[in-house]
Amino acid sequence: MPDQVRQTTNDKHTPPDLHLSTGRLATGLLAVAMAAAGLIFGFQLKSDYPFEHNFHDKINSPILALELSTSADDLKEVLHTENPGQSNSDPSVCKAIACLRANTFEDFVFIPLYTSFLGAFAWLFALGTSRGDVLRRRAIVTIVILVAAFDCAENIGILRALGASSISLSTAQAICWPSRCKWGLFAVALLLTGWILVRSSSLLYSLPTKRLLALTYGAAGILLLIGLKRPQVVELATSVFALLTIINIVGLLGPYVEKTLLKPRTPAYVPDFCDRKARKEADVAVYPRTSSDI
Repeated sequence: MPDQVRQTTNDKHTPPDLHLSTGRLATGLLAVAMAAAGLIFGFQLKSDYPFEHNFHDKINSPILALELSTSADDLKEVLHTENPGQSNSDPSVCKAIACLRANTFEDFVFIPLYTSFLGAFAWLFALGTSRGDVLRRRAIVTIVILVAAFDCAENIGILRALGASSISLSTAQAICWPSRCKWGLFAVALLLTGWILVRSSSLLYSLPTKRLLALTYGAAGILLLIGLKRPQVVELATSVFALLTIINIVGLLGPYVEKTLLKPRTPAYVPDFCDRKARKEADVAVYPRTSSDI
């Protein structure tokens, strides 16, 4: 009987944490997978591309310079050849083309990761039943699907350029326009996510945290829109999004790590405190309950 009373008391003081949902865990794990893939693919690109990272419009990344090339000269600046599809005697050119081709194939893996995280995170904070929440959920899903579609079209254009016998304006445009559509829609997705955070009644994050994240998502979206005219700003916007991803990894998975690794101890009532205190076995009427007490 005392054990039953004690168990009931313990259950009363340890209600289930309703914030530790499956959606929260899945979104956090998506963020981890996306961040890991981004780091691996980015490191490979940086280490394997043999030429100096200094391209048109003051862009530092070779793959981004390839995506935002608006002319044949822009493409030649990245590829260092006019006929990438033919055999080149320069080993550095061959290495650059092989590196960019590998990164493009890797991007087909990265696309479902970052678009799924982008959609899942916004969905997580728009789970209300109001008409506005329903419309925002539909909008974010539609946008991320379009982002993924244009990103795939951009990759197809890049692969065709890397295998082309000659580079022309049409080759560059086949990459540039899907890329600009992708970045423009990505900007809209970031702005919509910021708006969702402002309107969200979710208790996963505190109100100040949601407001701060909303401002940062909005800033990243505005930077991407500016980047459509000033391509070098796109790199800054992607860096802000990477920072947001890291912050959300901590915010989404932090409670699970704390619960699993730190093993919090829940206070439990000491029923025979007076007797135990007289025997100098207890100093307080509540002590931390561990798993061995259950």
